[in-house]
Amino acid sequence: MCEIPDTIANASTTLLCHSPMPGESGYAGSETCLGLLSSAGLDATVVLVTFTCPPAACLEAYPRAVGTDDAPSLTVVAVGEASTAADPSIADVDVDTVSTPSDLTCLGITLSQELSAADDVVLCFDSLTALLQNVPVETVYEFLHAVVGQLDAADASAHVHLDPTAHDRQTVDTLAPLFDTVVEVDDGERTVRTRQFSRETT
Repeated sequence: MCEIPDTIANASTTLLCHSPMPGESGYAGSETCLGLLSSAGLDATVVLVTFTCPPAACLEAYPRAVGTDDAPSLTVVAVGEASTAADPSIADVDVDTVSTPSDLTCLGITLSQELSAADDVVLCFDSLTALLQNVPVETVYEFLHAVVGQLDAADASAHVHLDPTAHDRQTVDTLAPLFDTVVEVDDGERTVRTRQFSRETT
């Protein structure tokens, strides 16, 4: 299991700023994400929103991501490119699809349904970088603001991936205040900022 500081573990919403490893989806390539997934209880439901990873590949990587075959149930929301490879008949995983990545209304409704379908939800959003390729940052901000409200109402937690090398600093700084914790990884060094803008390096 990948251990993570309490500052991250206790946050309801976390922005993970890191460059994905070549050939890896964000959730399989971030130690912080792996720590958050592996600490989810067996009664939890992990909802993975993916823009690039086919659901079958997500399911294959899932036991490795959580560090055990005895893992919380998994629901995959496949958006855009990932939705074209979605097979609703895949065993052991629920798959929802959103065919158009810029259709935030459909994506928001889908997330709302998933949050209301289970008592303990851990949301992994992979990634904002893919979303920002299709939607202006101002619209993404409004969408995330609404999703954070849904998370609060459902008492759910979420971590959201973003590749900081694909965006200017202003984009990151625009979205960061929506999250309880911002984790930035650079050359293996992890810097954690809380909503109060205190800084911790691990």
